[in-house]
Amino acid sequence: MAAGQPPTRYSAFISYNHKDRAWAAWLHRELERYRLPQALVGRDGPWGPLERKLPPVFQDREELAASTNLADSVRQALGEASSLIVICSTNGAQSRWVNEEVRTFAALGKRHRIQCLIVPEASGDGTVHPEAHLFPPALLDLGAEPLAADARPTGDGKRNAFLKLAAGVIGVRYDELRQREQSRRQKRLLTLAAAASVGFLIMTGLTIFALISRAQAVHERDVARQKTITAQRTTDFVKGLFQVSDPSESKGESITAMEVLDRGARQIEGELGNEPDVKAELVSTLSEVYIGLGSFRRADDLIRRSLALNVGSRETRNRQLAVLATSRALQGEYEQAVAIYDRVLRGLGKPESLQDPALYSRALTGKAESLAALEKYDEARPLIAKALEWDRANEGDRSPAVARDLESLGLLDQMGDDLPASRRHYAEALSIRASVQGRLHPKVSEDLNQLGTVAYLQTDPKAAEGYWRQSLELDQQVLGPQHPDLAATLNNLARVMIEQRKFKEALPLLTRSTNIYLAQRSETHDDLSFIFSNQAIARRGLGEEAAAEELFRKALKSAESHDNRLVAPILVDLADMACAGGNYAEGLRKLDRAEPLMRERYPDDPWRTAWVQNTRGACLVRQGNSSGKQMITSSAAVILKRWPKDSLFGVEVQRRLKLSS
Repeated sequence: MAAGQPPTRYSAFISYNHKDRAWAAWLHRELERYRLPQALVGRDGPWGPLERKLPPVFQDREELAASTNLADSVRQALGEASSLIVICSTNGAQSRWVNEEVRTFAALGKRHRIQCLIVPEASGDGTVHPEAHLFPPALLDLGAEPLAADARPTGDGKRNAFLKLAAGVIGVRYDELRQREQSRRQKRLLTLAAAASVGFLIMTGLTIFALISRAQAVHERDVARQKTITAQRTTDFVKGLFQVSDPSESKGESITAMEVLDRGARQIEGELGNEPDVKAELVSTLSEVYIGLGSFRRADDLIRRSLALNVGSRETRNRQLAVLATSRALQGEYEQAVAIYDRVLRGLGKPESLQDPALYSRALTGKAESLAALEKYDEARPLIAKALEWDRANEGDRSPAVARDLESLGLLDQMGDDLPASRRHYAEALSIRASVQGRLHPKVSEDLNQLGTVAYLQTDPKAAEGYWRQSLELDQQVLGPQHPDLAATLNNLARVMIEQRKFKEALPLLTRSTNIYLAQRSETHDDLSFIFSNQAIARRGLGEEAAAEELFRKALKSAESHDNRLVAPILVDLADMACAGGNYAEGLRKLDRAEPLMRERYPDDPWRTAWVQNTRGACLVRQGNSSGKQMITSSAAVILKRWPKDSLFGVEVQRRLKLSS
């Protein structure tokens, strides 16, 4: 802060034309709820030591008189703001007040703290204007090219544009903030994979029981309400799903749940045309069961087509939309899911009048989990609290609905790095699930899986392995050997084994995990970069060098196609293999490429950069260059501080220390 200037009260002042108010409101909301990565807290910022949340943001100017003078309150706010963010569009460029605010802020000696956000035109006519037409004249008069983030689809996009602005406000490089954000997200990649595949399930268990229960609920409701033939048709339909008209049809084999569902889906296409509400209820339930059995695409297709039904019941329509929101979240379309959940919550009206009160809390937690996936934790937490209060009042403290709310809290705590709270909430949910629904309920397995993830993040691998083994045993027993939920658990468990150098045990788990993923995804899916890499480490640990190198290359291709931060560790592994095979020049080239990436993409894990140096030192020593000995020695302490001596990395460091002695 320059001498003579007022103290900083606002982290930013947003300057905009009233036609761009929606963009200003969005930016204001995003900045005020943004939480800085933990590693930046305490660092010197433009207004002093950084905290998790930014100081307030000034958005709304008072109504100004028809003169060229800014209102005193606005002028004061400009003086007390650390940054000026200008919403740039043809509207903003023509605004007298935006121009005056830029001029005033620059006159305060803070021209270097002016940033721009280019937004799509409010008219939405698709016209692309030259950038010179988007900046107010006072900004162009400053001479230097404005620092601009471009929220248009053809530019940075909305999220990256926001991060650029946030980096400027905080006073860090955009790449640093982006990588820290990526680090925060990918640190929990497998957690999110498990949560995405299981965490949004509305109906779980061997969900055929849910199908019967829902059908019976529809039956009872309709009889009480209308006493029409509709309920009987529903009951007959459900019964028909479990009947084999010809005893020879089954040929002595059990009919699987998926076969029952597929038969029901085929039947319902041509039935109940005159009873759209019943048909919609059944399709919603069938879709939920498909989700529970891991057939996400089938569920999505089924529920989407059902929205064309002319449904009369508002509650039935909102149940359809809730299932659609769940499906969208499972596909990673979290913003779409939030918008649909909002529509459901608006459409439900007074939740006290619902015949199915649980629909209200399910919509609250579904929206909260989608917001959490978007890292909007401050918006998500009050929704979960509201759902928990509602379910305790309506269902009791030990109900499955309360367990679901606690699981949502556990996920939110986990993604917000409050691991002790996360472990506590998951443990409480597990206790409720096991006692009320039984140990074979799929949610029991999910809670064990999440407890394993929390333990792993708390660097307690033995506890993590114990939880994941229990989860795997239950998943195989309840869901079968090919369910998508197994893939994440298999990979998690295998990774812990690899770190304990149990390569032979880890390899079959990773092979199964890969096969499950490839049944639904291509080889370049970003999750497969982790699984291929783990497979490669296990193969190399067993002495299968050629197979390991091929898997590392597959992992690298997948990681590079998604700009995944795993690129750097994979390059280090490939470099080590090249040096071990005598190809020192190739190995050192890969290390040269890996080192800046490792520093940039793992800023909170110093042992990883030390690992690059350690590997470089080993390569130089093998080459006959004694300078590598010092690299091995100096980096070993950092690595051994993170990894026990009997772990994967600990054992290798000690071997290299002997090599350098």
